[in-house]
Amino acid sequence: MKTTGTIKKVLPIRTGMSKKGSTWAAQQFVLETEGEGAMLFEVFGQKEIDEYAITEGEKLTVTYVPKVHEAGDKVFGKNSVSGIEREESQPFAE
Repeated sequence: MKTTGTIKKVLPIRTGMSKKGSTWAAQQFVLETEGEGAMLFEVFGQKEIDEYAITEGEKLTVTYVPKVHEAGDKVFGKNSVSGIEREESQPFAE
């Protein structure tokens, strides 16, 4: 799925250790879209966090996969980012 909007908030990077002993990193951000309102997205992996380098105020098109999982009697959902497209800069008028 894809949606376009403006980054309203970038949350701090969360890190941890998996059961297998490897480290992980994840970062969430809020995108104010033109049609759906505000949406929360998550980038997983330090490489992807560094590559996307998301900052507040920029306009992006986000490709994402909605995911749902259950744990006992609770249901959790997230929008996992699989790609980011930035608007091309417009040349300055002289």
